[in-house]
Amino acid sequence: MGIISGIDSSLQLGLGDTWGTAQTPTIQLSFTSEDIKYIPNYIEEDALVGNKTSGRMDVSGVKVEGSINYLVKPDNIGYVLGLVLGEEGDTPGDTSGDSVGDSGYTHAFTPIQGGTDSSLKDATIKVDRKVDTFGYTSCKFDTFSLSASLNDYLRASCSVRGYNEVVGDTLEDLNYSTLQALRFNFGKIKVDGDTWIDVQSFTFNYSNNLENDLWVMNGDSCMREIEPQKREITCDLETLYSTTTNTARTNKFKTGSTAALIITFESVDEIASGLPYKMQISMPLCYITDASPVVGGPERIKQNLVVKATENNSNEAVTITIWDAKSDVYV
Repeated sequence: MGIISGIDSSLQLGLGDTWGTAQTPTIQLSFTSEDIKYIPNYIEEDALVGNKTSGRMDVSGVKVEGSINYLVKPDNIGYVLGLVLGEEGDTPGDTSGDSVGDSGYTHAFTPIQGGTDSSLKDATIKVDRKVDTFGYTSCKFDTFSLSASLNDYLRASCSVRGYNEVVGDTLEDLNYSTLQALRFNFGKIKVDGDTWIDVQSFTFNYSNNLENDLWVMNGDSCMREIEPQKREITCDLETLYSTTTNTARTNKFKTGSTAALIITFESVDEIASGLPYKMQISMPLCYITDASPVVGGPERIKQNLVVKATENNSNEAVTITIWDAKSDVYV
């Protein structure tokens, strides 16, 4: 057998809504790495029978956990956003009013409501590791991050936790997105309506704080369905220090007032002439928890800002909207 490398491996997702039931993949991600694994929870007998070591061990419960890293393509990130945030508008917005024809649609994703009447969707994840194809049933997305830095693509990373592993699985005949990944230099950041032109890197972090180790007495070694707890949403920015960024520090950070943060990435690919693919992150009620300019030497002074998103009765903590050509909902 030849060298087993990951250069031609594949990772596919299939959305589901029935815990413990495998779903057929419908999307193939342009991933860069993954580390999803099967995790057995062992117990060992501790009876005083004269053994010099453990006498017996048994698997009392199983689950799967791991992470996926991938490039953000504008025509399929909606599937991931639907799995991470959980809530999408009932009908995509129609952009035909933009005078480019009935060819573009908007999809707005928000955090799913907590409580007994709502449930975060799960996904079947299939990974071709060349020697075998592994299927991970009913994975829910726990954490999600977007990051971009100088001269790089927009990259995403997700951690997942789920039900069980199936070996000897098979992939579907799916194609990769042919669109270009979103790029750092086509991103724009606005704070309270002011465009910050000197941002050098950013990271958006979203955590569902999923339940864990939810085993019960039901005759099954797999976990019961897990759900999100209190969400945590933050964003880190590194920018060149300026009067604009210092004003935000003075008027928002030091006073404890909220700021509105909007991050937009526009693609070089177009849905139709004059209508580019696009993604926008809107956090209207952010508290700036750190805004420190520091002198690190003779170079330009930089300022690091950390913001935390909050909500009220009128505003979601975060809304992520994408513009694409999909005329029906993702989730």
